[in-house]
Parts: sequence; C-alpha cells; structure tokens
Amino acid sequence: MKKRALYKSILRELKQSKARFFSILGIILLGVSFYAGIKATGPNMLKTAENYYVEQQLMDQRIMSPLGLTKDDLAEVKGLEAVDQVEAVYSKDISLADVNRVIRFMSYDKKDRLNRPVVNEGRLPQSKNEIVLDQLAKDLEDYQIGDKVDIPSEDGEGLSEMSFEVVGFVNSPMFIEKMGRGTSAVGKGSVDYFALIGKECFTEDIYSDIYLTYKNTKDLKAYSDDYKEAQEKSEKQLKAVLANREDRRLAEVRSQLEKGQTELAPSKQQIELAEIQIQQAKNQLEQLKQVPGLDSTTAEKEFLDSESTFNKQKADLEQAEKSLIDQEKGLAKLADSDVYYYLTRDDSPGYTEYQENAKRLSSIATVFPVFFFLIAALVCLTTMTRMVDEKRGEIGTLKALGYSNFDISLKYIIYAILASLIGSGLGLLIGYHVFPKIIIDAYGNLYNTPSAEVSYYWSYTLQSVIVALLCTVLSALVVLRYDLFSSPATLMRPKAPKAGKRIWLERLPFIWKGLNFNQKVTARNLFRYKQRMFMTVFGIAGCMALMITGFGIKDSISDVVDLQFNKIWHYQGVVAFDSEADQSADEDYQAALDKLPKASKTLSVAQSNFDVSVKGKAPQAVTLNTPEQLEGLSDFILFNDRQSGKKYQLTDDGAVINEKLAKLFDLKVGDDLPLKDNNGVIKTAKIAAVVENYAMHFAYVTPTYYEEVFGEKPTPNSQLLLLKDKPSEEEEERISEELMATDKVINVTFLSETSRAMDDTISSLNVVVWVLIISAALLAFIVLYNLTNINISERIRELSTIKVLGFYNREVTMYVYRENNILTVLGIIVGCFIGKFLHGFVLATAEVDMLMFSPTIHGVSYVYAAILTVFFSLVVMFFMHRKLKKVDMIEALKSNE
Repeated sequence: MKKRALYKSILRELKQSKARFFSILGIILLGVSFYAGIKATGPNMLKTAENYYVEQQLMDQRIMSPLGLTKDDLAEVKGLEAVDQVEAVYSKDISLADVNRVIRFMSYDKKDRLNRPVVNEGRLPQSKNEIVLDQLAKDLEDYQIGDKVDIPSEDGEGLSEMSFEVVGFVNSPMFIEKMGRGTSAVGKGSVDYFALIGKECFTEDIYSDIYLTYKNTKDLKAYSDDYKEAQEKSEKQLKAVLANREDRRLAEVRSQLEKGQTELAPSKQQIELAEIQIQQAKNQLEQLKQVPGLDSTTAEKEFLDSESTFNKQKADLEQAEKSLIDQEKGLAKLADSDVYYYLTRDDSPGYTEYQENAKRLSSIATVFPVFFFLIAALVCLTTMTRMVDEKRGEIGTLKALGYSNFDISLKYIIYAILASLIGSGLGLLIGYHVFPKIIIDAYGNLYNTPSAEVSYYWSYTLQSVIVALLCTVLSALVVLRYDLFSSPATLMRPKAPKAGKRIWLERLPFIWKGLNFNQKVTARNLFRYKQRMFMTVFGIAGCMALMITGFGIKDSISDVVDLQFNKIWHYQGVVAFDSEADQSADEDYQAALDKLPKASKTLSVAQSNFDVSVKGKAPQAVTLNTPEQLEGLSDFILFNDRQSGKKYQLTDDGAVINEKLAKLFDLKVGDDLPLKDNNGVIKTAKIAAVVENYAMHFAYVTPTYYEEVFGEKPTPNSQLLLLKDKPSEEEEERISEELMATDKVINVTFLSETSRAMDDTISSLNVVVWVLIISAALLAFIVLYNLTNINISERIRELSTIKVLGFYNREVTMYVYRENNILTVLGIIVGCFIGKFLHGFVLATAEVDMLMFSPTIHGVSYVYAAILTVFFSLVVMFFMHRKLKKVDMIEALKSNE
C-alpha cells in the first residue's frame, strides 16, 4: 500500500513539475550527447580509416633506392619468412606544361593486391593507352573522362606510350590527404597528383619501389601500439637481409657504368669520323655550288639531312655521357650512405596527421563536456534543492506516518534517475549518430576517407550515464540529507526565513541614499541569496565561455588566410624553371616578363623539398628556400617574431624556420634541424631564428649557408613574382600562359590558388566550431530558463504579495528581472575571462600540423556571445512574464500552518 502511494506521488510530481523535469532532462541530454558524440568522433575516425586500409590492402613497408630496384632485390624480399605479400612497381615523375602540373605516373596491374585504388568515377585502365587519374585532377578541373594526357617526347624515356585517354578517377589509400602527394626531383619539387597506367607501359627493368605487408601485422589495428611494434620487429629482419646485398648492388651498378663507358668509346670514335665526313661533304657542296650551270639542290638536301642526323646523334651521345657522369657522382655519394631506404605508412602524406587530428578531437572531448557537466551538476543541485524545499511539509507528514527515510528518499531518487536515464538515452542516440558524422564528413575536405561509420562504445556510454546519475541523484541525496534527519514537527513547519542584515552598500550612504525603492530591493535580494547569485553567475559565465571559445576558434581559423597571404607573403606568384633551359630560353623568358604590365619585382630562389621527422612524431614536409640575393628580400617575405614584432634578416649563421614547425618538434634557436631529401639522405642545419608563419612549413637560408650544409652551390629553380596590383583570375591565366609559352618555364603558381585551397580546409574546421557554438547556446538557454524558473518558484509568495499591493504585471516581471539582468551582465563579464583561457587551451589542442591559428579573438565575437546570452535571457523573460501573469495570488498566500 505504501509503495503504491509513493509511486502515485512520483507520477503526480512529474505531472505537476513538467518544466522542472524536462529542464533537468534537457541539460543531461546536452551534456551526454556532447560528451559521447565528440568522444566517439576520434575513435570513429580511426576505425573508419583502419577499415579502409584493410579493405584496400595498404602496404606496411615501402622500399626504395636511388639506384633503382631489381628482380634480385624482389627475390630477396620475397624469400623473407616475415613477409606476407610483395609487389614491385614502376613510377616516373613528369611535368606537363599544358596543365602546369607535376604528375607521378605509377604502374598498375589488375593482379596487384596492395594499395588498391578506389574508383570514384569511370573504371580502371584495361589497355596500354588508358589512364586513371587521382581524384584531385578532377577537383582541380584539369581533366575529365575522355580527355587525352599527352607526354612530351623529351620526357617519355622509359615509357612505350606517349598519349593516354582518361578513363576514370580514383583515390589511393597511400594518399589519404587530399592535397599532399609528396616531393619530387622534377619541376617545382612537389607532386600535384598521381596517375595509374598499365605496367606494360614501362619499358625499363628497374623498379622504383617495392611494397610489402607482414604476416604479424595482419590482424592488428593500423594506429595501435601493437601494430607499430610488430612492424618495427619485421622491418629489422628485412634490413638484416638486404644489408647483405648492398655491396653486391653497388658492384652491379658500377659494372654497368664501366660497361656504359666502354660502349661510349666506339660511339665517340664514330662521331669524330662523322664530323670529318660532314666537313668533307660540306667542302664538296661548296665546290659544286661554284660550278656554273650545275644544279646542286639534291646534293645540298642530302647534306642537310646528314648534318641533322649527325647533330641528333651527337646530342644523344652528350646526354648519355652526362648521364654516366651523374651516375658516377651518385655512386660515389652512395658509398658512404644507405643503398636501400625503408619507408612505412607514417611516411605517407596525411597518414600520421590523420591520427593526430583524431587525438585532438578526443582531447577537445575531454575538456568541453567537463564544462557542460559542471554546469549541469550546478543546475541539478539548485533544482533538486528547490524541489526538496517545496516538499518539506510532505516529507514531515510521511515521517510522521511511519515511512522510512529510504521510502521517502525513493521518490526523489526515482525522479532524478528517470530524468538522467531518459536524458542520457536520448543524448547517446543523438551523440553517436549526429556528432561523429557531421565532424568526420567535415574532415572529408581534408582527407580521402569513406563516410563515417556509426559505432557505440560501452566505455563512453557508461561514463556518460554514471556522470549524469551523479549530477542528479547525488544532488538529490545531498539536499535530502538534512531533511531526512530532521523531526517531523520541524519539517511540517515553514522553513524559517533567512535573517535579514545590512548589506555592504548600506554602509555607503552616499550611494545607498541615491537609490530608489526598487533598486534597494534588488540590491538586498542579490546579496541575501548568495548561493543563487553564485549559481546564476557561474552558469551564465560557463555558457558564455563556451560560446566565446567557439566564436574565437572561428576567428583564429579565419584569420589564417589574411595573415599568411597579406602580412607574411607579399608576392603573388611563383614561377618554376626548367633546369636544362639554355641561354636563349633565359632571354625569351626575360622578354616575356618585361612585357607584363603588372610585373613589379622578381626574386630568384632555389626551392627544394625535404621532410623533417623525429621518432614518435608525425613527419612534416618542409620547403627550403634559398634566395639568390638577400637585398630586397623583405619586399617579398616578412621575417618577424609574432609576439614581440622583432624583425629578422637572413644571415650565414643558420636557417630561419616557421613557428609551428619549431613547436611541433620542440625546436629553438641554436638547435639542429634534420632535413631528409626524397632519397632518404639527411642533412642538418642550425636554427638561427623562429618567425611568424601560419600555413605550411618553410625554412630559409642564405646561399653561403646552403653551400656549407649541402656541399654545393644552390641553383635557382624558381622565381617569386611581386606584381604592382593584385591580378584577377583572368589576368593570372593570361600571365601564366605568356610565361609558360617560353621554354624556361615549366610551372606558374599563383598564391590565390593556395589561398582558395586553404579556405576549403578551413571551412571543414568551421563545421566543428558551429557544432560547439550551437551546443553552448542551447545550454545557455536551458540554464537561464531553469535558474529563472527556480528563482520565481522560490519567491512566489513575495511576488504574490507585491501583486496584491498593486504592482502591474510588467512591474512584477521587472522586479525579478532587474536581478537577472545584473547577474547576466556579471556572468557575461566573468565568462569573457574564462572564454579567453579556454580558447587558448582548445586552440593548442585543435590545430592541424600544417596550420598555426591566430591566438586573437575579435572584439565582435565577445559581442556576439553576449548578444546571444542576452537574447536567451529575453526569451526566458517572455515565458516567465506569461507565467507570472497567471499566478494564483490567493493560493500562493495561503498560510502553511
């Protein structure tokens, strides 16, 4: 009977206090959905990528060599017990002038099992003259299906076909990052995108790479510690096997060089003999021309044909001789370094950075929900306190009737549990299904990964439910503790009002006397109910801080493009040169440059691409710039300290590097910077200064210091263009066409293209920011509604009294809202300081490796957050005004005795 009465009492309480119940449920729902959703996003990202790698059979190890790889190398690797699958591939980097891109042509065979491409459109190649391109080629609008990819004859060495038809666009698990495709020794020094052609299109016997997977990594998750340990263990065995072959491989190449030199000797003799024959033919032709009436046209044509053939043979010979000399130099360098280089998944563009981004999201998930749950706990404590205070008489009556403390508390525990469990259940559904999908799909602008997979995690589910129950049930038990140990007689009497006392403003008569009645009442109520004041200020400050953090991150992200492309870089374009261009090509280029109406200044630069990697950290691609002249460098690039504004100059003491690179590898002035080229050779440069930079990683050195580090003089391979006025897209295309028409130029890139690409990257991060802002705004609304509702419920007798005394409805509402307005303003002020601190922490956590965000929050962001808070306060005021108009004054003023 008692139990039935209690259950009826619980149902009655739910019906009578729906607003209170749903406010607790709502704040738990928000906290749980935000925590579980954001917390699950990181693991979901990794799980999505791991399944993708397994399905597409991403390699575990990549072997390459500056000498190339042979069938004997392949046989050695296949013979290793630890190896599961092995495949050898060909590749060739070619700069195509018609699209102004460097493309890596890679061999494809339908029998291959590793690094399988994912077809986005069209199909894979089925004949020798067909090609599939990286999806990036279509995104950049370079090619469509059916277009022709034509290779210049001078770049077609080693290929049997010079023209291919585009039959499809694909993604590769080797390149999950959308933009990065690695470095190259061709053109501007970096690959724009890859292409796949039939393996039979490559005519050489030397492989470019060997890909393999290991048996002990087969069932291990890609980013796990177990996978890394297993991979490193197998790699040691592989190195031990190939170490025995290094001397043999060097001997093979040296033997080929000697053979080539032997074959070259007869060719030289043939050329010398041909030179004598050509000279004799020329003399005979001159004699024929001097004989009157004799037609020498046929003889002259034969002579010109012979001379043309001779010149071509001579050029081929000179090129072969130059190639042999270069190979000899390379072989001499290799004698003191490694013949084989071993690359892992970590060296693939975007692989490690993807994991780092997933970790960052998990870190954010650890910080933000703490604020959500703290505010939720605060509001729940206040709500349950009010609920118990309202039911003091009922608790006293039940105690007098013989109900145990447990039976009495059961009503409040069940009430709290119901709000927590329903709120948690709905929050988990929303969190697991909505947040990861929104955020991971937003990261789709950065990575070529499949759509997010929905996964449920028991750990996050239990953590969310336990924290939610603690917020409500623990709050209820804490509040009940005092009343359950009080006597029924005490509980059935009204709670004694708090003793009035003078507030500190009353001790300042010059202020107090100037206040009117309403202002004095407001001041007294604020300082009389300190707990409520603290709860309201803290609740509003927490929500305000979350919104400021969201808007601040949006500012920091959006500022990157403007700071990088206006403050740091002053030039508008980069021209890449052909290293083999002759003097006449130089003159043609200079003539084309002089004709450009917008050309202002130029700076020749030697650009080269390197990787900086330290064990345990993601490798970073770095562009090393060596200006030909230091004078006027400041017109093109700003070197300064971001915090102090101090400006730097390039000196022969070391390299100038960007701030984010220094931060990622814990580098400072005086430290060594390891630079690894595309052959795996590492050179070390001393750091002379760390400067402001926001996009990508750069290092700058003087020609003298470059020679000191690399042992050779830098050769300018590009030129920075500083134009008088910012060109339009049409003008950029025209300038690019005119410069590309010269033989010296192989590539023209305008910074506006990079700027637009960065805007796309930034837009993906903005989605995460808006999720945060909207969640914080909803939380602010619930907090304001709940606290205001409690405030009015606590003071219903007081408000009824002033209504009886003749106050109008609007005056009654303002009687309460004067206090709310003051507390809202205080909460906004406190929230600004908390938001600034939280913004700095999240910024350091959420940055991607290739970007550094601006730490500045715009003043307007504080205004937006404050306006949202005030707006929600006004909305709550509107609902509360309607509630106050319906107050039953007689019922509220009835005696409790």
